[in-house]
Amino acid sequence: MSGVGVVVVGHGETASHLLRAARGIVSAGSLDGVIALDAGVGDSNTFTATMCAALDDVDQGRGVLMLIDLMGASPCQCGRREGQDHHVVLLSGLNLAMLLKLSSLDRDSATPESLAQACARSGQRAVSVSAVPLPPSAEPKEA
Repeated sequence: MSGVGVVVVGHGETASHLLRAARGIVSAGSLDGVIALDAGVGDSNTFTATMCAALDDVDQGRGVLMLIDLMGASPCQCGRREGQDHHVVLLSGLNLAMLLKLSSLDRDSATPESLAQACARSGQRAVSVSAVPLPPSAEPKEA
């Protein structure tokens, strides 16, 4: 038996671009076996077939973590529907921090749930709002 399988799903080319960015930052091999599924504008017959094949490929008996961009959107619904024959845990809000965290986790001994929780905490910590003050020369002038 092998580790937890991972599928990254996003609209457009979000999944492949984020996975490529993460692989460019982390050590070689740390995200091996992670599959990116680009959904384009959403679910389609082609995407459904690709999703089924990906789940079959990555599920080695320990379940699958599916990192998705938007909970409830059509690619997510496809994952829910096609994942019924697998132990799939969905984590939405896909961001680079989640993938970087995933690269440091042991997918051979973890569960999909524990991976999802660790990635979610990292992804949440990466979300922040910060206003950058305007330089004095760009401040509005009084009339």
